[in-house]
Amino acid sequence: MKILFSALFSVMILCTYGQADYRVPLQKAKALFASERKLTQEQLDQFDYQQIVTLLEETIKLNPKSAEAYYYLGYTYSRMNSRDGRSMISMNLDLLYKTSAALEKVNMLSPRYHYPLIALDPYSKIGAEWGSMAMSYWHNHKKDSAIWAFREGKKRGGFGDYLLDINREVLSSCEPNAILISSGDNFSIPLWYLQIVEKQRLDVTVIDVSLLNTNWYPSWLAQANSVRFNQPQAVIDTLDYRLWNDSLITAGSFQWTVKPSYYKQYVLRGDRVLLSLLEENKFQRPVYFTVAFGADGQLSLTEHLIKRAWVDQVATDKSMKFNHESYVSAITKLLELSTKINKNSPDQLSLFDYFRYEILQKIDQHLDNNDKTSARQLMLLLDRFADEKKFVYQQLGGKAYHESIRAKL
Repeated sequence: MKILFSALFSVMILCTYGQADYRVPLQKAKALFASERKLTQEQLDQFDYQQIVTLLEETIKLNPKSAEAYYYLGYTYSRMNSRDGRSMISMNLDLLYKTSAALEKVNMLSPRYHYPLIALDPYSKIGAEWGSMAMSYWHNHKKDSAIWAFREGKKRGGFGDYLLDINREVLSSCEPNAILISSGDNFSIPLWYLQIVEKQRLDVTVIDVSLLNTNWYPSWLAQANSVRFNQPQAVIDTLDYRLWNDSLITAGSFQWTVKPSYYKQYVLRGDRVLLSLLEENKFQRPVYFTVAFGADGQLSLTEHLIKRAWVDQVATDKSMKFNHESYVSAITKLLELSTKINKNSPDQLSLFDYFRYEILQKIDQHLDNNDKTSARQLMLLLDRFADEKKFVYQQLGGKAYHESIRAKL
């Protein structure tokens, strides 16, 4: 018995030592990766990501089954390839292969990645990387290569059916010749996929709000005649962030007040580019925002939006409405798509959570207006398609909020 206990104890010590051993370089790599948040733009441009790669390779050598090490390796190669939208149009295919291979390994080792996310989950990140490569090709007039990159990303685990179907409905919800302002890789890149690969709703101009902060993107939009600006391209190219006071803006017959979006003092370059675009358009083309959009990026239009389930539309006329019947039809279709969710994808589950919260808020509004009939109708749809046992709330407090609304019924 003593010999058996001694042997078991030795195995425990070895396992503990081995586990601690691989975690040493992993923790160093994670700390280095996190340090980039404290660097200036100039320091970031000179940052040595190869030191992180070396540490992660050491981690993987010690523990080939470390999904977290592969996740950070994928993100590190991604940073080396294109750290932000500025360098998106000059991506390197060899680095992309390394990024994708690491993320695909994560999905093989841990189909449901349970560690904290840097930004996107591995499935979404694969789609974002191959989609960015596709847009790099598209920008450089290599259309066949762009289509190949999109399809390659889907084959490798990106562009899940749920995200593509959601974005099909987003496009379908836009009126003809609309401008759709998009935010987030799980909207912008799948929308481009649908337009470039599947040729869907080519009349809709999709504009990624973050890329408006780059120099190349507004110029590319203008050259493609996708949109026009109310200033010459030479001026658009030089726009930068600036101090800003609340300003009344008139575009056609519509007026609204644009407030500072950054530290309550400034507007960013992208804000000024978007403002130039909207002033020139004068809302002659309908303008929409994708949902789950940060208010700071909406150029103070948040209070002028009509929520249409799939999209938020800028209401330039007080008579513009989205009636209850149309809303019910839209969210029924939205909730039916829950069967397409990859339950191993935290991003897809979080997006479903967002829609569920929006429906609960709508129920609460009906209750405040003493319209229990409409409220019960929406709650029945949630119970039918969004059972909490099948789709556990991703955010703390989600279930409690749901039950608090139910109690009012």
